[in-house]
Amino acid sequence: MHFRPKSLFFYLVIVLLSSTAWSQDSLKIKQFNANIIRMDKIMSKTGGSLEHLTVIHRQLNESADVNPSAFNSMDKRYDQYVFNERILYIGEMNKTHELERALVSLAILEQEFPDNKQVKDLGVGTKLITTERLIKNLKESKTSFTIEPSLSVFTIGKPLEEFTFFQSPGVNLMYGLGLYKVFNVHESYRRGFKKKFAYSQIGLKFDYFNGSGQSINEEVTLGYINPQVSFIANRSLGLDVGYALIQKTTLPVEKGLCSFNLNAEFPIDFLSLGLNARVLTDFSDVNHIQYGLSLKYIFKLGNQLNQADLDGIQKSIETISIK
Repeated sequence: MHFRPKSLFFYLVIVLLSSTAWSQDSLKIKQFNANIIRMDKIMSKTGGSLEHLTVIHRQLNESADVNPSAFNSMDKRYDQYVFNERILYIGEMNKTHELERALVSLAILEQEFPDNKQVKDLGVGTKLITTERLIKNLKESKTSFTIEPSLSVFTIGKPLEEFTFFQSPGVNLMYGLGLYKVFNVHESYRRGFKKKFAYSQIGLKFDYFNGSGQSINEEVTLGYINPQVSFIANRSLGLDVGYALIQKTTLPVEKGLCSFNLNAEFPIDFLSLGLNARVLTDFSDVNHIQYGLSLKYIFKLGNQLNQADLDGIQKSIETISIK
């Protein structure tokens, strides 16, 4: 059997092309299987990179004819995974107060899945959280008065020249009430839609103390009502000046003592912790120092919202949602 040179040439070309096609098909199958494995690894846990997953899915789609059944199964799983991750993302933004991102993502999701119950429920929850946060922010910014009852633990005190933090005479309770006018309200912290506000205050403060304890090897009794003018700067540093009306005491004084109280405050929303140092003096024989810790509960007043405020909040939410 003899082959003509031309026939032999065509035969070799066909074999070469067939071999090339087979190699390409083999490479395509390997790439398809590799992408299946990569997608499965990403989707086996939450928090996978959707950008990376989308690129792999696009590559898988280009070779879907290799195994249509496997592709269809992975495609459905991909769609469900992306949907779930978008739901989780909005939930996470709600927790971290990144509510603008949550509302924008929610608006896109609502357009794609207008009849999905999970999306509808998430929309109700997200808008409720956003409304509550914006209301809280606005009410905080409108605060004009505060009422601040306090409970403190104060030392019985000692002469100023004997003052030391490391030798504390008897500790007793002190009860207080402050009435303040608020001014210079300003934003001091922001995390997404979560805001904190600082302000300064001036007002009247009343303290009641009735205690006894050992001080410099002698028993000291001290009881007084202390009306004071109180100033607090930026919710952090305060000065109270007043006149302590003595009710009973073993100190060499009969009527009263001038009172100067310096305090550092550490506010936590509607609570505030304080470090206090108080000097009671007649500017002559008595110079008595007390120090202690205080805890205040803050009632914020004058911050009621009207319908226009509430309508403005809803309009803001709608504006963000359609960005």
